[in-house]
Amino acid sequence: MILLTNDRLRVEIAEPGERPNDTFRFDRAGFISDVTLDGDTHFGANEPMNLRHLSSGGRGLCCEFSGDFSAGAGIGEYFPKLGVGLIKQDSDLGYQFAHKYEEVIPYPVSYTHTATSATFFTEAVACLGIAAEVKKTIRIEENMLILEATITNVGDKAFETEEYCHNFLSIDGMAISPDYRLDLPDMNDLGQERLEGFGGYDHNNFIADGKAIAFDKCETDVSLSVLSTEKASFTDTFTWKLSHKGAQASVTGIDSVKPTSLLLWATDHIVSPEIIQTIYLEPGQTHSWNRRWIFEAAHRW
Repeated sequence: MILLTNDRLRVEIAEPGERPNDTFRFDRAGFISDVTLDGDTHFGANEPMNLRHLSSGGRGLCCEFSGDFSAGAGIGEYFPKLGVGLIKQDSDLGYQFAHKYEEVIPYPVSYTHTATSATFFTEAVACLGIAAEVKKTIRIEENMLILEATITNVGDKAFETEEYCHNFLSIDGMAISPDYRLDLPDMNDLGQERLEGFGGYDHNNFIADGKAIAFDKCETDVSLSVLSTEKASFTDTFTWKLSHKGAQASVTGIDSVKPTSLLLWATDHIVSPEIIQTIYLEPGQTHSWNRRWIFEAAHRW
C-alpha cells in the first residue's frame, strides 16, 4: 500500500495487483481505497456484495476507462481493457465488467511516491491496434486530494472511451437517509420529482430538489439514474458536493472535464456520483484532465 499523509489527510492507494486493486474493471494506476480527514472522518466504502450482479470489487475513489474493445477477438484470443490489461475472451458476450476472467495480462505499471504525492505510468501493450500510455499523479495539499492524468494514443487505431471516477463514498459509514444531500450547482434546476431509474432499476431513492439530490431512506437495492449534462451551465469544471447533516462532514468534487453525462449510483450506505467524460483520440493524440476532492468536517473534540 502507498500511503500519502499530511497534517489533514491520510490517503491509502492500493498498489497494482494488491487487493482491492486486482479487478478486471478499474484502472490499476492510482486506485485510492480510502481517505481519512483529521484522523477521524472516513470517506471510502466497498462496493457491496449483495448486488443483482457480482460485485466488481470497487472501493473508494477508483477510476475506469469504460468501453468494449473485444470486437475482433475470438474465444481464446485477447482484447484490450484500458487501465487493466489484455483479457482473454472466454465467451461470445464481449467484455462484462462483473465477470471473473481467468486469464489477464496486466499492463505494466511503474510508480514513484513521496510522503504527499505518487506518480504512475502505465505502459502501452498493443492489441487489436489499440494502445495507450497513461500518466497519472495523485497528490495532497491541506484537505484537498488532486488527481492529474494524461492519456496518449500510441496505437494504430483511433479509439473512444468514457473515463470517470466511481466515487464509492460513505461519510463515516453512515447509512443513506435524508441527512445525505448531493448538491449539483452546475446543473439546471432538476425540479422536485423523484428521478427515473435506469437500466432496469425502476424504483429510485433519488429525489430532485432544485439543483440538488435528496435521499428518501436506506435501501439495500441499487438506485441508478443518468442525468444529461447537455443543457447544464458549466465552463471548465463541474462541481458537486456530497454532505451529511448528522456527521457535519462533506466532500466536494471539482472535475476539470467536459461531462457528457452524470451517473448517480447508490445503495445502503454508498453514494456514487460519476462525472463521465468521453475521450476520442486519433493515433498520436493526447488528452489531459484533473479531478479534485475537498474533504471537510466539523471538529468533534
